[in-house]
Amino acid sequence: MRRFSVVVLAGYMLVSVLPARNCRADSQASIVTPAEPSGDRQGPLLAVTEENDLFSNPITADHTDRHYTQGLKLTWLNGDNELPPWARTVSDDLPKLGLGMTAQNFGYVLGQNMYTPANLQTNALITNDRPYAGWLYGGAFLQRRGEVGDARIPVQESFEADFGTTGPGSLAGWIQTHFHQTFDSASVPHGWKNQLSGEPGLLLKYQRFWRLSPDAATARYLDLIPHMGGELGNIMIFQNLGGILRVGYNLPDDFGPQLIDSPASLGGGTTSNSSPFACYLFGGVDGRAVEHNLFLDGNSFRSGPSVERIPWVADLSTGGAVRLFGHVEISYTRVTRTHEFVGQRRADQFGSLEAKAMFLF
Repeated sequence: MRRFSVVVLAGYMLVSVLPARNCRADSQASIVTPAEPSGDRQGPLLAVTEENDLFSNPITADHTDRHYTQGLKLTWLNGDNELPPWARTVSDDLPKLGLGMTAQNFGYVLGQNMYTPANLQTNALITNDRPYAGWLYGGAFLQRRGEVGDARIPVQESFEADFGTTGPGSLAGWIQTHFHQTFDSASVPHGWKNQLSGEPGLLLKYQRFWRLSPDAATARYLDLIPHMGGELGNIMIFQNLGGILRVGYNLPDDFGPQLIDSPASLGGGTTSNSSPFACYLFGGVDGRAVEHNLFLDGNSFRSGPSVERIPWVADLSTGGAVRLFGHVEISYTRVTRTHEFVGQRRADQFGSLEAKAMFLF
């Protein structure tokens, strides 16, 4: 945890002192992105994110029910500057670190993740594969959006706190078992009695994004969104660094789709100036230095199933998104995740489907 704090603090100080260059769109040596118009308020949004290893190859379905096998997350984000008084007080007390803030948002999340070994047909304890585990949680998050430097580079940062439980209280075993009994009786899992024990969980998350583009004209068609952040709690401890490249038409004024276990939740509602249609393809990479993963390391205060965690993990992602009528956005992300524990036979793959409804009329 001490190393985590030092790394995050060092990174946080670094982004606060990034050189502020007086860049112009006609300067090939600089990277600029147009600032969001003053008063261009983003409305609230509701998003549903569904992730499953089945979605990694929905045609042949050759990656099903193994390791991170299922995730569901609901996200509600209030419109710009619609914050509870206590959240506004918290935001005022947090350092800006070079951020010229133009808007703040507050939201809520509710979600559940499922993890299983590859062999679902035995009821014996499997000691050389990922344990059965579930995570049911709810939380709240604060987003701050603005610009940094004379180049007026758009930035968004996200603070989130999630509370939940593992074990039978997560309902992961009950839901997966009954789902297969109803729709796929030949592959009903038999080992949920060996899942990790119930444990209350706390997870604190932070992520900062930058949106870069060669100039104001091409920002509509091309941008690069680097990010850095991490998570801290008895569920996870890691730092991450990465980015995505988007290429498309009428790129939205947001910071791209997010996976369920990303340190940031969704942002980017519609505005009165948003184009009714947008579409883009993207590719990205995210690297993690993992110091703790309860779903691999086992319960914090009691013995039980566990595997030897690999401390360096990377996600390679590709996908696309389309925004219709200015109020609906659908995206798909295919993720390949490198080995997470010693003895894992091959990298995992899963797909993420996201539907976002944006309310500003």
